[in-house]
Amino acid sequence: MTAEDPIATFRIEAAELLDQIEQSLLDLGHRLDDAGLINAVFRGLHTLKGSGAMFGFDALAAFTHHCESVFDRVRKGEARATPELVAVILSARDHMQALIDGDAPDADGRTILDRLAAAVAGADGGATSVGQDNGWRLSFRLPPNAMANGTNPLMLLDELRELGDCRIVARTDAVPPLADLVPEECWIGWDVTLVGDVPREAIEDVFLFVMDDMTLSEYAGGRIISGGFCAAGAASSSCSTCAISSRPTSTC
Repeated sequence: MTAEDPIATFRIEAAELLDQIEQSLLDLGHRLDDAGLINAVFRGLHTLKGSGAMFGFDALAAFTHHCESVFDRVRKGEARATPELVAVILSARDHMQALIDGDAPDADGRTILDRLAAAVAGADGGATSVGQDNGWRLSFRLPPNAMANGTNPLMLLDELRELGDCRIVARTDAVPPLADLVPEECWIGWDVTLVGDVPREAIEDVFLFVMDDMTLSEYAGGRIISGGFCAAGAASSSCSTCAISSRPTSTC
């Protein structure tokens, strides 16, 4: 393997992620109410899905998304972690490895997803979710080279939609004139109103792979409570776009 072989690097990192997911699932099987283990499984699946999509493993990303969505419900209290659910995700973990290796039969994936649906149906009903009339207002902008680096803004917006009822408005003020427009560059920003009892950690998970290269401001109750990062990846107290309390940078 060479430094110029990103696919080989992804395979190694994905194998490590799958090992971590497997160990967390095995531990969770003995402590089904352990929030730390539930979050560890979710974050592992979330990272694997995002990395898979970034490196062109679309089938892996699509399959992992189903498992991630289930554990998102578990960590939100909308479903319970059960021995059946843990067993299905362990089977799914093996299928994810097969998808990475390129020898995963489609029928196996469909069978696992059918088992997953049955396990989720059995896990519903014992958990409670808190519904509150609150939420977040997000304003974010990706760097111009985001798409060239493998980030799909539409996937980020879809993940925000999965968190709750939301309204999305595109900001086009920074789009250059048509004669200067480069199709591969991203100049659109987005304002998102997200309604519901959504934890901040869930929002941070959406932007896990791009946080250091983007600008993000978060609002709750009409007050800025946190911000994002400058294009240089450093927190700023003077940048009106970042709007967080930390050290200023020359890019702000």
